[in-house]
Amino acid sequence: MHTEALTALALLLAAAVGLGLVMSRLKMPAAAGFILVGVALGPSGAGLIQPSLPIETMADLGVLMLLFIIGMELRLQAFRKLLPLALGVTLITIAVIVSSLWLFTQVVHGEVLGGVVIGFMLSISSTAVAMKMMAEADEKNSPAGRMATAILVAQDLAVVPLLLITNGLGAQLHESVIGIAWRLALALALLVGFIALLTRIKSFRFPFDKYLLKDFDVGTLGIVGLCFAAAALSGLIGLSPALGAFLCGLLVGHSTLRRAAESMAAPVQSILLFVFFLSVGLLIDLNYLREQMWVILAALLVVTGGKTFLNWLLLMLAGEPFDLAVQASLFLSPVGEFSFVIASAGLTVGALSVAGHKLAIAVIAMSLLASPIWFLAARFMHKVIIGRASIMGFDLAGLRLWRPQQVPAPPGPGE
Repeated sequence: MHTEALTALALLLAAAVGLGLVMSRLKMPAAAGFILVGVALGPSGAGLIQPSLPIETMADLGVLMLLFIIGMELRLQAFRKLLPLALGVTLITIAVIVSSLWLFTQVVHGEVLGGVVIGFMLSISSTAVAMKMMAEADEKNSPAGRMATAILVAQDLAVVPLLLITNGLGAQLHESVIGIAWRLALALALLVGFIALLTRIKSFRFPFDKYLLKDFDVGTLGIVGLCFAAAALSGLIGLSPALGAFLCGLLVGHSTLRRAAESMAAPVQSILLFVFFLSVGLLIDLNYLREQMWVILAALLVVTGGKTFLNWLLLMLAGEPFDLAVQASLFLSPVGEFSFVIASAGLTVGALSVAGHKLAIAVIAMSLLASPIWFLAARFMHKVIIGRASIMGFDLAGLRLWRPQQVPAPPGPGE
């Protein structure tokens, strides 16, 4: 049995790698290929492999590594001007989506707490897929790309308090509101303190950096160990391990270890995220998808289209140009990988029912699968609209009437 299970796992990994390479060749996120393989070979597909605790644990470690690398790559000095706007857009987006779902569940007499948790999940965009989109479109360093990146960072920061609130929504709540409040206050204080301190520091010498940089294998173990040690410490004091991983990434990113740490941690992150998206595919129930196909498609359309429109509207109201707002909102359309973590937390504490968890997982996974195609189609239509509008005399990039420069009349006789 052990040999059969190992063979099935090897087949799953080989198929995922193969389809991931095909997706990358087609200029689409490899994550979609990993999810598809997980669905095809998982319990509701060929049934070659079942979800297990070790796989789920590896997937969660991938999320921690992603937060660690996001913190490491973030240069606070560069994003200082964009972060206030990004934080504002993030907070309003969360408030609008959560309140809308709360109101909807009240009207239909549904699961109110489940609606709140699902609202948290749908508010977060996929950092991994969005960064891949920007890289393929060669817009990572464009104004729209920088704006989208800033909003993604703000949303990743929001994951920490959202997880704390989700854990406090459980039906079997053993701690008071004051206990949850002090955890939120401590988390926000740590975030603000780290950001304020590191904004003033360009770079500092990390202890034992020469020893860590002396050998690549030792350095890789050291960097990964720092990430997980910080996550463990954060969990031990009652906060989310994700917060510790992110703060540790910020610390390393502003030290002499930054460049070496990025190259050392990237392969580990890729492997763990590979397992993460595979585990997402294993969780998808094809029978449930067939039975609730129209509900899932309707929810997907509302979530993707509504979220994109909301981000575009907020950026426009903030005074950003039309073209920048459209492109940035398109990058933010797919629902995020951290949403699965919130879903798992909601299910564990009883705030999210099994049926609600199935629906949420299906919608998020379909969002990740459909987002590249939807993004390419939407971007093509945007180019067509811009082209036609320019011909008609409008400059939508600046949302103003386009007026050609008037050619001065030739001077008259004697002038």
